[in-house]
Amino acid sequence: PVQCDANGNVYMNAGPVAQVIEDAREGIGEPLTKLSLGSGNTVEFALPAFPRYAERFGRGFYVTPRGDVYALAEAYRHKAGFKGANWAHIFVVKYDDDGTVDSTAELEPPQGMHLEVWKLAAFLDGNFLVVGFEVSGPHLAPVKPFTGIFDRGGGYVGPLVLPNDVTQPKHMPPPIPFKNGKPVRPLSFKRVAHPVPPKPGSLWFFDVQQSLIVGALDGTLYLMRATSPMRLYTISSTGTVLGEHLVKPPRPGMRPAQASLAGQGMLLMEFLRPATPQSPHFHQTYARVDPHTGKVVETYDVSPKAGMAACMDEQNELLFLRSSKSGRLEVAKYVGQ
Repeated sequence: PVQCDANGNVYMNAGPVAQVIEDAREGIGEPLTKLSLGSGNTVEFALPAFPRYAERFGRGFYVTPRGDVYALAEAYRHKAGFKGANWAHIFVVKYDDDGTVDSTAELEPPQGMHLEVWKLAAFLDGNFLVVGFEVSGPHLAPVKPFTGIFDRGGGYVGPLVLPNDVTQPKHMPPPIPFKNGKPVRPLSFKRVAHPVPPKPGSLWFFDVQQSLIVGALDGTLYLMRATSPMRLYTISSTGTVLGEHLVKPPRPGMRPAQASLAGQGMLLMEFLRPATPQSPHFHQTYARVDPHTGKVVETYDVSPKAGMAACMDEQNELLFLRSSKSGRLEVAKYVGQ
């Protein structure tokens, strides 16, 4: 929900966690808001209208270290419930500094391939890295991970092969059938006397869906798979995998939830461990991670009242977004001890 650029600006997606299908013809939706800490000004980046489509899906934003803003969106020709084929059309929107739309490109996957996308990043040459799933069947069920590169016009350049990447176990069906980006049946959580831990690889869908991508000033991208332990891939500005590291979370069972650049070429990462019957307490920890080794250099335990973590500056100050007592948005600084 929060990203930062190298100039100290903070970008916050104020929308709800649960995605909502919106009427594509209205051009409305929860915008990304840029907070300029020096001036106190804000700029909003909203999804444009897609007049030729019945519904659209906002899949999030990507901000480069230089402050270029992109949005990832899916649009559908027909409304939910349509009986025929209703594949997603995927768009990348580029914005000007004032929040107006600079350009829109529709991604063109290979013939016969249909995608559900989740994450986007931009290379220095204008090409895009897209993360999601190949989908199949009437319910658009995910069948395998997709990580590919598209040019600035939306043309397919080719796959990005990640060593030891997540794969769907052959003996298991997709965990949740989807239709038009929405679960066909809701998830149900049943209390059992002796919960059985998930088998390795059974969370492949979420490992891909919860991937994180952070860009560096030199054009390098850091792609993180939310596996346990997490896999961190270093990708060059030309789309070549330069390295792979395992990142051991600060505490067992934690999964990466957010990442941004930190001072001295480090990554600031938020790790979460949800409450379970075996461990009823929710845990949240922030860590500085060396992307060149995958090692956790330092950890920070911060009160939940601190707010939503945004960035870490060169002085190792943690910036948090929160609501002030007067109801306005404020930025609080915390110093690592």
